[in-house]
Amino acid sequence: MSITKVLTDEKMSAEDKLAAIAETVAGAREKYGNQDVEIDVPRVSTARGSMPFNMLEDEGKVAVLRDEVATIKAKAIEASEQTEGVVINKKIEELISTNGFFVNVAPGTKFEYI
Repeated sequence: MSITKVLTDEKMSAEDKLAAIAETVAGAREKYGNQDVEIDVPRVSTARGSMPFNMLEDEGKVAVLRDEVATIKAKAIEASEQTEGVVINKKIEELISTNGFFVNVAPGTKFEYI
């Protein structure tokens, strides 16, 4: 199932969405060839301040990833318009495989008291 379909599936929990996305991203990274590369966790602005993406609750991660999918799609389309012969799906594979949010989608720190 595509990342977009996973993100919009109303029957899946946020945790299940992240697991499915992590599996898809792992496959994309393997095809792209950077599965062993560590990519830093980006920070996100929240209503309470800036924090690392992997510290967000699962629902927050899903919300950020929805925006990232739209950004990746726009970048891939722009690349195909700027350079003849660009394969959009290969560009999307590259953008997902190098995206700090997608490659760090696995569960982060769990807080015991909050």
